[in-house]
Amino acid sequence: MKSSKPFVAAVAVSLMSAGVAAAAHVDFNDPRRALGREGDIRVDAELGQDTLQPNSPLTVTYQIENLTNLTIAVADKVTDTDFDPDSQTITLSIGAEIPSGSHMPHLVTIKAGEKHTFTAGALVHVVVPNTLTPWTTLPRFVQVKVTVLRDVTPFVNLIEQQNRTALPVALPKDMFDRWIDASTSVFLNTIPVYWRGESRRGTAESNQPAGTD
Repeated sequence: MKSSKPFVAAVAVSLMSAGVAAAAHVDFNDPRRALGREGDIRVDAELGQDTLQPNSPLTVTYQIENLTNLTIAVADKVTDTDFDPDSQTITLSIGAEIPSGSHMPHLVTIKAGEKHTFTAGALVHVVVPNTLTPWTTLPRFVQVKVTVLRDVTPFVNLIEQQNRTALPVALPKDMFDRWIDASTSVFLNTIPVYWRGESRRGTAESNQPAGTD
């Protein structure tokens, strides 16, 4: 959907391994809340902060509601970020469209009719000039994307094996295509954010709300 430019370094480092957190919840009245739906899978999310700066954490609490008649799953510990300067949007991606490496990502299943709440986060590194000008491209929005497996039937045995051991579970090569075929990404609406830039003297160069000059 979006592509990075060569001058942008948007490498995500996982901060939080998402798990079903009993205390975690999405405040549906919070202005940092976003919603997305793909078919019968609904995702609500709430950003943990509305001000970002170089190397700052980007955290989110998100709730997946399974309105299908099948069990679905999310690779809850896989996160990544990307910055698109054209739309001034940072995308926080959760889950795996394509598994990387030879091991299966950790999966959390969500049965038909259930809701599960998770927390996740990543460090966002966006390269900007030391001195900001009116023409400097800065992040103004955050969009959360959550990728789920719509049908876990091919992976049932692997999930059971994963639940019995703390060791990595190998993902057979013939399962990669099945993973890709079963993956669905839910894009939530964008959320305005502030960007705080620092000059070498440590003075704030920009602390403007999204959409302002």
